[in-house]
Amino acid sequence: KAKINQSDSIDELIHQAKNINAELLIIRLPTSAITLAQNLEKCGAILTDTLIYFQKKKIEKYKINLPNSYLIQSAKATDAESVERMAQDSFKDYFGHYHADPYLNKLDSDAVYSSWAKNSCNKKELADEVIIIKKNNEFAAFATLKNMTKTSFEGVLFGVSPNHQGKGLHLNLMQASQNWGVNNQKLNFVTSTQITNVTVQKNWCRVGMEPLNSFYTYHLWLIK
Repeated sequence: KAKINQSDSIDELIHQAKNINAELLIIRLPTSAITLAQNLEKCGAILTDTLIYFQKKKIEKYKINLPNSYLIQSAKATDAESVERMAQDSFKDYFGHYHADPYLNKLDSDAVYSSWAKNSCNKKELADEVIIIKKNNEFAAFATLKNMTKTSFEGVLFGVSPNHQGKGLHLNLMQASQNWGVNNQKLNFVTSTQITNVTVQKNWCRVGMEPLNSFYTYHLWLIK
């Protein structure tokens, strides 16, 4: 995986990837770098998604109004497998950049998100906090949060189980994420999604977030 800008050399990037025997190069670049994107396509790279980032410069504390019988809490390491199963349900039929690559198996692509959610419960390099929402001990929704700097943090992965969608739980997660940030002396909150995910972006606007920047994701196979 690599993040590049207009000044970076594609040839050098490919050379470095081949030196470590990489089979797939996943490249993220600003959508403003059109010439770089065109050059990647000339090398055989395929566009797999467009990410848009939102931010809230000054987070605030919320009173969270959950639906009846729902409760919200921090996940424990022992919740990892339950979070994994919830992520499997939440991301079923999700179309991320792995799914958009015709050379990758769809089941393997699904497993990226469920294993990511599971490991976030017990690996600090992935998440500093995992928030879960439950109803009668049934896991309904989750969010993973990661510190970026002393004053900023990122909402990395959000999921709501299909059986619990349409109840405002994603909005509740966004509010709870900011509450966690306030409790940990953070000021700025950043999160991202695919540009086509309009419903989620509407929720972000409801909690005072605004567009920050956007990125293309390309896949370049070095062997096929």
